[in-house]
Formats: sequence, structure tokens, C-alpha cells
Amino acid sequence: MDGNKDEAVKCVRIGKDALGSGDRARALKFFSKARRLDPTLPIDDLLSTASTDGESQNPSSPDDCAAPSDGPQPEMPAEGSSFASAASTAKARTSPRSYTEEQASIVRQIKKQKDYYQILGLEKGCTVEDVRKAYRKLSLKVHPDKNQAPGAEESFKAVSKAFQCLSDDESRKRYDLVGTDEPSYGRAPTRHRSHGFDGFHDADFDADEIFRNFFFSGMPPATTFHFRTGNMGARGMRESGNSNLRMLIQILPVLILLLLNFLPSSDPIYSLSRSYPYEHKLQTPRGVNYFVKPSKFEEDYPRQSPERIALEQRVEREYVGILTQNCRAELQRRQFGLSYQTPYCDMLQKFDTEA
Repeated sequence: MDGNKDEAVKCVRIGKDALGSGDRARALKFFSKARRLDPTLPIDDLLSTASTDGESQNPSSPDDCAAPSDGPQPEMPAEGSSFASAASTAKARTSPRSYTEEQASIVRQIKKQKDYYQILGLEKGCTVEDVRKAYRKLSLKVHPDKNQAPGAEESFKAVSKAFQCLSDDESRKRYDLVGTDEPSYGRAPTRHRSHGFDGFHDADFDADEIFRNFFFSGMPPATTFHFRTGNMGARGMRESGNSNLRMLIQILPVLILLLLNFLPSSDPIYSLSRSYPYEHKLQTPRGVNYFVKPSKFEEDYPRQSPERIALEQRVEREYVGILTQNCRAELQRRQFGLSYQTPYCDMLQKFDTEA
């Protein structure tokens, strides 16, 4: 800003020289530029004097604020470049903000959180429906189209990523066990699932797409139907029938999802992490911890029963699968020189040696 003030003072000096020599058009030009560079300069009287007779503008007058001399003049930046940017920035700073304190407070609160549950304001034992309700509420409050507070876009992405992880059973189990959303290189990321979203590659992460899929079910904008007057030929009737068929195909997945939401669903028998109502801790013969609901588990799965043995083998397979997946990610990061620590590979090796 100090450089703009110096240039503004130089323009005032050149404008005064031009005004003294009778060139009012040149004087008005440099006074106006000085006002743009530094709106605080007291040059209202000079502008008024120069604008009383400014019709005789000299077309060959320079467009910079350098003092006239016999030698070559140094070239200054164009009027629409850095000076205009500085003036527009100053104007933007003085303009009233277009967001409320409540909107800014919500953005600050979300940016302070790192845990996905805390970002959505939920407990670890929340249901998928709780996750959807929290996302519906927060995404509308921090969407950049509605919230112009600084950092709203980053908060919107954080809310979307938290919903993307916690709304899917597989990714949520991995997050609860690992405590991170590091990318998994063992398989290609899945863009859509029936009850959530998966995939943690930043290149594939699109907060706006998640927002559209959640509120509009991934459907295109509403179709506008045009009705023709008069007789419609057989071709027009076929096109109309094809259009209705395409529309029916588009809404069919939505109808199926709505029907699935009303069907009874069974809760998982166990969880690899402690969360309500899975609070009773057990351990497989190979030392893998898992958690079950306290009520009726021992009755349904007695010790040494075939059902209990099959369940604990399933727990160990899932545990090994998660360790293998994260071990691949660690090896990939080490290959690119991003990290040389491989705790999950060490855990997997220890588990295999103890078999």
C-alpha cells in the first residue's frame, strides 16, 4: 500500500504541473488516477478545477505517473494490472461483510475439530441415521453458496468427508480401528454405495458431488415437459414414450432405496472397536479383541460351540484383512518416501508368527 501512496503523490505532482501549463485534460487524468491509488488524498478541489474544462484531452499524453523529461520515460504497469487490483482489494476490505457472526462461529468450530465424530457433533456409538441427520443440518449451514464466512469451503469439505466415512459400515469400521482416513492402495476406490460413500483419494473426493447425491439422489435437474398443440404423429408418440421410460428408469433406484429403508435390518453381531451397544470385550484364541452386546451373547454363542468358533474365525479374518489393507498403504507410502514407519505391517507379521 505504501507503493500506491507514493505513486499517487507522484500523479498529483504531475497533475499540478499539467494544470499550471493549461492542460486540464491531462491534469484531470492524473488526479483521477491518484484518487484511485489513494482514496484518502485531499484533492477534491484539484479534481473540481480540472474537470471544469476537460474537453481538450491530449491523446498523446502518457498513461503513467512518471515526471516528463527529454529522455525516455520508464514504463509503468498498465492501469488495469497491480494498481487496479490494489484498489479493488482496498474496496473489498472496506465493503460490509456478507456473512453473520453465527455463520463464522460454525465455521470456526468445525475447523477446530479433527475427529470425524466431533466434526458432525456426534458420539462414537451413533447410528447411520444420526450421521445423515447431522450432515443434512451442517452441510446446509456451511455450504459456500449460503455461507460466505472465511473458511466455509474447507469446513464444507470436512463435513462431507466425515459423512463419507461414517455413513459406510466398512469405512467406519476401518476408521474406528485405525483412527485415520489414510488412502488404501489395495483396491480401487468405490465412488458410490447404497448406504454411503467410500474411497478416500483426494483426487476422487468431491464435496459438491456428495451434496448432490445426498439431497437429489444423483438425479439430473428436473425434466421440463413440452406439450405440442394439434395432432402428434407416431414418431412424436414414440419419443414421448421413450422419455417417460427413461424417467422411470432414473427414479427406480430411488424407489428401491426407499423400500429398503423400511425393511427390517439386523445389527452386526460384533465390532472390532468399543462403541455402544458393543461394550462387552472378548478375545479370540489368537488374541484378537472384539466387542459384543452383553445381552444373550453367551446364550447364543456358548464357549467352544461350533457357532462361537466360526464367529471368532470370522473376527480374525476381518482383523487380518484390515491389517493387510493398511500394510499395503504403508508400503506404498514408503516406496514414495512419504513415511518409513510400518506399524500395521509389524502387527500383521507378529500375528502370522504367533499362529
